[in-house]
Amino acid sequence: MIKTTTNIREIAKIAGVSVASVSRALKSEHSTKLSEKQRQHILDICARLHYCPNEHTRRLFSRRANTAAIFFPPFGKISEDMVEDYIDMNFGACLMGVQSALRAHGIDLLLTEITPEFVESKRYLSMIRGKLLDGILLWGTMEQDEYVQEILQEEIAVVMFQTRKASCECSMVTADDYTGMKQLTRRVLAAGHRKIAVARAPQEASTGRNRMAGILDTLAGNGIRPEYVTAQAGYGYQFGKRAACEILEHAPDVTCIMNSNDMAAFGCIDELLSRGFSIPGDLSVTGADGLKLPGRGIRIDSFFSPAFEIGKRGAEELFNQISGNTVPQSICLPVTPVEGETIRDLNLLQRNEK
Repeated sequence: MIKTTTNIREIAKIAGVSVASVSRALKSEHSTKLSEKQRQHILDICARLHYCPNEHTRRLFSRRANTAAIFFPPFGKISEDMVEDYIDMNFGACLMGVQSALRAHGIDLLLTEITPEFVESKRYLSMIRGKLLDGILLWGTMEQDEYVQEILQEEIAVVMFQTRKASCECSMVTADDYTGMKQLTRRVLAAGHRKIAVARAPQEASTGRNRMAGILDTLAGNGIRPEYVTAQAGYGYQFGKRAACEILEHAPDVTCIMNSNDMAAFGCIDELLSRGFSIPGDLSVTGADGLKLPGRGIRIDSFFSPAFEIGKRGAEELFNQISGNTVPQSICLPVTPVEGETIRDLNLLQRNEK
């Protein structure tokens, strides 16, 4: 039977070192007061005796929880079909980036869904005031999310991902969606398209506002108004299908449909294909995010959002705040154009006809 009552003093006695040396050996960061040989010797003894320090005691003396949380909205709040086939890939990549950075600093990550019950009970305040967390990462924050201001008033380290709230004074790490959509719109115009429809991105968060602004500002700068902008807004596959139906009903002569993201573009393409259209032969389609989905034989013209790097940079920024080494800052990472197969070159078509 394994003994489970071994304490740090026994470990120190067996190893022939001080209690402080054992404590240093068990920390995630290496101490200059302990050689690697001594450290490994102590860790070997701990492993043999199945010893782990009491986490509650360690946190009490260190005054650190060594835990950060990432708060995210229910996926149904973002898109009705976000979980239907693929969970949000940007969120998954962002999580991987967060974990890679926090793991290096010995900080655990807690996933926390911001449900209506969670907000109503103000559970976030009890987590903060109960010293369960050293910092909070916010993903997918909407303008109407009032609980964010309450969190900021607690003076805990906070970093906002993906979206930004002008009223919030905290660090923010986002992608340059505005420039990405401007560049994509220029490619559409360079291919000769003038009758362009837009599947509207939601305006409750900065991501959607920036994507819409990137399209509309670029068109306006070239003296063009969109042929049609959908009354409904969204990001998901089902939204893309509905947007295609709405556009064909109100603007059947469009040559290009610009979508809020790639999932909407996939839905749009499938709806068009079911109606006998060819892509891009009859209609060109664009997206955003740079997703490459398994089983899809077509690559959408889009731009890649650096979700992994957003997560990694945001987590590093959070750790710096926890350590007291930085003040809140705003970081906007560049996106990468994705050359796909869904924009038809109308200029080439006109030259061939001549």
